[in-house]
Amino acid sequence: MSDSIRVIFEPDGKSIFVMRGSSIVEAAGEAGIILTMPCGGGGTCGKCKVEMSKGAPEPCDADREHLSVEEISQGWRLACQATLQDEAIIRVPAEIRYFEKKSLTQQAYRETALHPNISKLYLQMAEPSLDDQRADADRLLEAASSSDNGMAWAELDIIRQLPNHLREDEFAVTAVLEGSEIVAVERGDTVDLNYGVAFDIGTTTVVGMLIDLNTGEERAASCRTNPQVMYGDDVVARISYTQENEGGLVNLQNRMVGCINEIIEELCRTAGVEETHIYEATVVGNTTMNHLLLGIDPQYIARAPYTAVLRSGIDTKAARLGIQINANGNLHTMPNIAGFVGGDTVGVVLATNMMAGEKPTLAIDIGTNGELVIGTKERMLTCSTAAGPALEGARIRHGMRAAEGAIDKIKFNEDVEINVIGDVSPKGICGTALLDAVAELLRVGIVDMTGRIVAPGDLPDTLSEQLRQRVVEGAQGYDFLVVGGSETENGQAILLTQRDIREVQLAKGAISAGTEILMKELGVTIDDIDAVLLAGAFGNFIRRSSALRIGLLPSVPKERIRFVGNAAGAGARMVLATRECREEAHRISRFVEYVELAGRSDFQQEFSTAMLFM
Repeated sequence: MSDSIRVIFEPDGKSIFVMRGSSIVEAAGEAGIILTMPCGGGGTCGKCKVEMSKGAPEPCDADREHLSVEEISQGWRLACQATLQDEAIIRVPAEIRYFEKKSLTQQAYRETALHPNISKLYLQMAEPSLDDQRADADRLLEAASSSDNGMAWAELDIIRQLPNHLREDEFAVTAVLEGSEIVAVERGDTVDLNYGVAFDIGTTTVVGMLIDLNTGEERAASCRTNPQVMYGDDVVARISYTQENEGGLVNLQNRMVGCINEIIEELCRTAGVEETHIYEATVVGNTTMNHLLLGIDPQYIARAPYTAVLRSGIDTKAARLGIQINANGNLHTMPNIAGFVGGDTVGVVLATNMMAGEKPTLAIDIGTNGELVIGTKERMLTCSTAAGPALEGARIRHGMRAAEGAIDKIKFNEDVEINVIGDVSPKGICGTALLDAVAELLRVGIVDMTGRIVAPGDLPDTLSEQLRQRVVEGAQGYDFLVVGGSETENGQAILLTQRDIREVQLAKGAISAGTEILMKELGVTIDDIDAVLLAGAFGNFIRRSSALRIGLLPSVPKERIRFVGNAAGAGARMVLATRECREEAHRISRFVEYVELAGRSDFQQEFSTAMLFM
């Protein structure tokens, strides 16, 4: 019996060979298909179910817990638990795939002077003669020195290239400088070809931007799902993976580098740019993503007292990590603040100019985790809360990411009105619509302040008959029918369950309690807050009225709530285009004080109160 077996994934039609005993998740990853696994592959969430028309293994305990008898008999299995022993044909439903249909690449950031760390100089030098016997290196370094960059210098590898290189071009070449270091010498005049890439590496999504360093113009942008999601939706799951699997850290690093290189390839193809003309990559990300990219063991981030290995920014040759830009190109990572607050938060503070604020500003970046920053130029505090899983669709019975087929807006009139991404039959509900739905259920009285879905007999008399009929009996109390099975893509009704409401309460409670703790530490009240800045893709799409109604945001006037887009990515772009921003990022990293919420009795008290829908 061969150790290699054939696996076909439908409806993609992709056929691959994997080792016998591989999991379906591993096989799907080899086929380039990334699956949703909110629990990190532990078999506890039941989200990653696939249909096997051939080669289905015997069901395991997790299958029996999360799948019906009928589903098991039809060949449905949990992809994270099932191992492949024979040739298989596997259908991967759309709702368990990751998509990038609705992600944010546009930036909203303050204006800064263009002053990149990378510059190019076209040098026409006098050729050596008996009257001018300067060494080749001296001739080049003197010509490349300037008041802006200082005295130029070069490593041995560059100097070794000079004898023939200079003479082939009659001493007319272009020098590429990283600060004052010459990192490349190119034939002819290539000054106009000077590019860099800025990356925002999120736990879920990776965004890349190609920037013309001569003009500051964005030439192309692209995003991908972070391929590490197949090892868990959150950073703790990925840290666990590195500790529990031999070679786990290397695998996660390689996945990320591969994703970055795919984005670079696409950016270059779109803009008609050669990778060799990209001389620097700047990166923001949370502390765990930063460590995984650099191949640094992150295990102690997840263990009390939650310390990182690295706080400061790093400059290293991109080639050392396998990132495919110019062979001598630089990789610059944004500095972190603490174990659970990283360079992405530094990027938000930098891009929104919070360090210059006279009045208190609150910034909330809602992603897989929620990072909060509050303060002025005098003092600034930050914390991290576990807010994202529910708000991004995980742990929600019919939750999904903001992809095609996701309900992204919900409104109640006499009946339920929805909007679906891609204008197709609905497949599930994403985080923005989840907030809408809970806000509307509270408004009409179907959900009470404790988060309980009210029994049909106790519903308000003013409620329409259409809405009243949508309250149905569920496994844990009552559920709310959002869309009937006859209207959905897969024929299954989309429900908002009592447990789903509790998950929203946990998420909003964590963010609200974190906000209260930071305000108390800073000595300010809601009335003192000049502006609430919502960053990130999720924050940019939510309805302010819904977020205010459920208590996700502090009760400030709506006009004080502003969407700032992918401010973390904007920070990466700023440090690429302006070297002074790197110095400011370093100051932000040192200036912002981290508040650890774990173990604080006042946080637990605030959290209990914030669980209520007041």
